[in-house]
Amino acid sequence: MRRIDSIISLIYSLSKSEKKHLSLHVVKGNEDKDFQLIYNIIANDKIQDGNVVKDKFRKRRPNSSFEISVQYLYEKLLDALLMLRKNKDVYYDLYQNISKARMLYERSAFHECFEILETTIKQAEFYESHEILLIATKLELEYLLRLNFPDMSEQELYHRHFMQNDALKKIRKITEQGALFNLLKYRLAHKGFIRTEKQKQDMNDLMVNELYIAASTEPNHNFEITKNHKLFQANYLTSVGDYRAALNSFKELNKLFEENPQFWANPPIYYLSVIEGVLDSLRSVGDYNEMPYFMQKLEQLAESSSLEFKTNTICVLFQYELFPYLDKGDFSNCNKIIEKYQTPLFEKESWLSPVRKSELFLYTAIVSIGNGNYQMAKKHINRITLDHNIDYLPLMRTIRLVRLIAYYETNEFDLISYESRSIKRGMSLKKEKSFKTEHTILWFLNKRDLPILRKDREIMHQKLLPSIQSLHEDKYENQLLRIFDFTAWMESKILKENLSEILLVHAEARYQRFR
Repeated sequence: MRRIDSIISLIYSLSKSEKKHLSLHVVKGNEDKDFQLIYNIIANDKIQDGNVVKDKFRKRRPNSSFEISVQYLYEKLLDALLMLRKNKDVYYDLYQNISKARMLYERSAFHECFEILETTIKQAEFYESHEILLIATKLELEYLLRLNFPDMSEQELYHRHFMQNDALKKIRKITEQGALFNLLKYRLAHKGFIRTEKQKQDMNDLMVNELYIAASTEPNHNFEITKNHKLFQANYLTSVGDYRAALNSFKELNKLFEENPQFWANPPIYYLSVIEGVLDSLRSVGDYNEMPYFMQKLEQLAESSSLEFKTNTICVLFQYELFPYLDKGDFSNCNKIIEKYQTPLFEKESWLSPVRKSELFLYTAIVSIGNGNYQMAKKHINRITLDHNIDYLPLMRTIRLVRLIAYYETNEFDLISYESRSIKRGMSLKKEKSFKTEHTILWFLNKRDLPILRKDREIMHQKLLPSIQSLHEDKYENQLLRIFDFTAWMESKILKENLSEILLVHAEARYQRFR
């Protein structure tokens, strides 16, 4: 990314309080500076194109260097944002303390140096920041060695070394846990959820190794290790379709976070993923009544966050407010929710991550299909496919299937034939097995002629019904069907019945299966 694009992104991510701070500490007194002009063009003229910013700057300051001014503004922004993190980010403050201690030692202010290091070590222990604890104890021992360990007993020296070794052990375990969790998420992202026995065995190997690490640690004595263990369990259980057990793990994880607010990140991205996991599990088992409690927590997270994090959190909130109605085919209430989030979300969709944006327009496209507005559905889907950042994600294939449904509804069968071949080629190139649902819907989409008589349609439906039921009873197929119930749409076409009614029947059947 070019430096000017980074600056534009930074400026548009600023909250009102951050902009006020910048105006006081960066802008004020520098009105005639070149870097201030660039800031004004971006912030006041609402320009988001780096090339336009460059052209406007050169017209006003033809004798000034745009590149130098951009770099200077970038450094000013970073310094101002770092200043704002003081007393808000404990890790930033601890690292600052270490820098202060180094400076004090270099100026022979030994008493003040060791005082800061002692405070830093205590805070690092409290916040379980093992890396900072290791750096601080190492620095302290290095300085004490140079001064021949003044006023320090041998027992105290042993204790400092014990703290170092203990921190190293915990760092090693957390690193090993992180490696296993990364492998789990990588396989889910690039190979999809478990569909074959080989995939299941690969995941089981990860599970066994992670359990060994967790079992070798004293329970409830380390937040990070306990958090990683419960997070791994919840994601693993979701991947194998055991949503009830996954829900319990997510609830335990949520309780752990609520009991330890000092460990929340800033912004609290990990806690957000925990709440999303709980809501996803509740949706999977059809327990919508428990959702409002956790959605209130999402609202609280969104209230005191940066614009980017807030927008992404609101997107999660939108989805789980939409799902209870979407899953049951209540498209009228879906429209109301989309209207409700028009200003706080859809008008700020440029701040969404590629995956969040894809989910946003995928579900709005599905709602458009439910409303019979197929041109609007294609418009939403096309907004997703323009973003090449998600081409490699499994979600992209689902998006393409939804687009094919819109093509089917508008009788664009040539496009269906072409796109279907492309999807099938993509599935054949992958070593992992695809979903049965994908093959079923592709087969149906390429059937141009359905029986005309009601009797013939019912016969066709009865022939397909056993395979449809088996898809819904397959916990691996449900991982795709809970994004969108393709079988319900297929049945609505065969029987010429309302999609809403069939979705409601399927939702009730799913709830009964998980009771």
